[in-house]
Amino acid sequence: MKIIVETTVFLNGGDAAIQAATKRILAAAFGDHVEIVFADKDAHVAKRYYPGNTFICFPSMQIRESRAVRLMSRLTKGRLEPQLIYSTLIAATFFERYLSWLKYPGSGGAVAQALRKYIAADLIVSTGGTYLSKKHPGPVARRLPEYERDIFLGKPPVFFTQSMGPFGEDRIFRRLARVLRKSPLILVRDRESMAFAKELVGHTGNIEVVADSVFALTDQDTIERRRAMLGVKKSGRLKIAVSVRQWTDFGGRGSDVGRAKYHQSIARAVTWFVEEVEAEVTFVSTCQGIPEYRFNDSDTARDVLMYLPDHVRNSVVIDSQFRDTEALLRKIEEFDGAICTRMHMCVLCLCRGVPVLPICYERKTADLFRSLDLEEYVTSIDKIEPDSFRDLVERWWKNQETVAERSWRGTLELRDSALSTVGILKDRFAPPDARPGAESS
Repeated sequence: MKIIVETTVFLNGGDAAIQAATKRILAAAFGDHVEIVFADKDAHVAKRYYPGNTFICFPSMQIRESRAVRLMSRLTKGRLEPQLIYSTLIAATFFERYLSWLKYPGSGGAVAQALRKYIAADLIVSTGGTYLSKKHPGPVARRLPEYERDIFLGKPPVFFTQSMGPFGEDRIFRRLARVLRKSPLILVRDRESMAFAKELVGHTGNIEVVADSVFALTDQDTIERRRAMLGVKKSGRLKIAVSVRQWTDFGGRGSDVGRAKYHQSIARAVTWFVEEVEAEVTFVSTCQGIPEYRFNDSDTARDVLMYLPDHVRNSVVIDSQFRDTEALLRKIEEFDGAICTRMHMCVLCLCRGVPVLPICYERKTADLFRSLDLEEYVTSIDKIEPDSFRDLVERWWKNQETVAERSWRGTLELRDSALSTVGILKDRFAPPDARPGAESS
C-alpha cells in the first residue's frame, strides 16, 4: 500500500513527532511494508535531518515560489495568485495523469515528480496538527490547493488528529467545508473540535474523536518504572526540563509587556527549583538546532537567562542540540519534571512519564490537561505573572505524587485512544481480507 502524508513541517520537532507516530499507526494498520512518503514544505532540508524517511515537495508551495507565479503576483498585487496556483497545480496533475508522455514545461521538476507519487498513492493523509481554524487563515489557504488536487484525483484526504475551529465565514472556509464533506475520515482531538467540524460538514458520520497521535509513542515500561520509584528519595540532583518558545500574541498586554512577563515568570520558576530543591535545570525543546527553521527555542531560553541571578545560572544549561524524535525521547527520560510551553514537548514528556507543568498558548494544551484532570495547573501565556507562577510551581512540585499518578493514568488512557486509530483505519481502508473479524482461510 502506498500512502502520502501531506503538508508536513518536519523542521518543527513537534510536527516530526506527529509523523513518527503517524508512521507507527499506519504501519500497524496496513503492515510494515506500507510505503509512506511525506510531502513537506522544506523537503530538501528535512531529508538531511530525517534521512530515514522519503520526502517529496509540497507541490502548491513549490508553485507559489516559482519565478512566474511571483512575477504574476506582483503584477496583479496578489489578486490572482490563489487561482493561478490552483490552475497550475490541476493542469500539471492532468498532464501527469492523462498525458504523461508529453514533455511540458516543468515535467522534469520536483512538482512533476511529486505529482507522480500522488497519482500512484492508494491513500492520502493530511498531517495532524492545529492549522484548520480562522486563527490560521494563511496555513488553511496554502493547504486548500493540495486538498482540491486530492479530490481531483479521486483521493480526498484523511485528516489525522486535529484541533479544529472555530472557522470563519469567508470563501476560504467555504472551500474547506467542501473538502471536509468529501473526506472519508476526520480525526479530531476533542469534542469541541468535533462540534466545529460538524458545522462545516453537516454531520459527524466521517468524524472520530481520538487522542493526539503522538501518544502512540508512550512507553508503558518507563512509566511503570517511575511509578515503582514514586516516593523514593533520588540519589543525586533532581533534573528539571524547561521548554520555552517565541511568542508575540499576549492579548491586551501587548507583545513587549507580555514577553517580559513570560520570561520573568520562567526565570522565577527556575530560580525556585535551583534554590529550594537544588535542581539542575536544562532548557530543551522540540524546535532547536535547525538553522533553516524560523524558530529556535534556544534563543528564547537565552533571553530568559538574562533574568536569572548569577548564582542560579551555574545550575542552568541551555541545550541547543538538534535531536530527532527518538533521540529527544531518550533525552527526556533523564528528567524528573518539566515546565513546557510547546504542546508536543508536553506530550513527549508525558509519553516518558515525566510530569509536566504546562504554559498554554492555544486551546489544545488546556484541553489536554483537562483530560488528565490537571486543569488546575494550567497557566495561560497571556495572563502569566512571575509571583503567582512561582507559587504554582511550588504547589505543583509539593503535590508531585498526585500530579504524577494522574499524569500516568491519563497518559496510558490517551495512548490507548491514539492506538484505536489503527482499528478505525483498518475498518475503513484495509483490503476486506485484512479487516478485523475477517475469516482466515
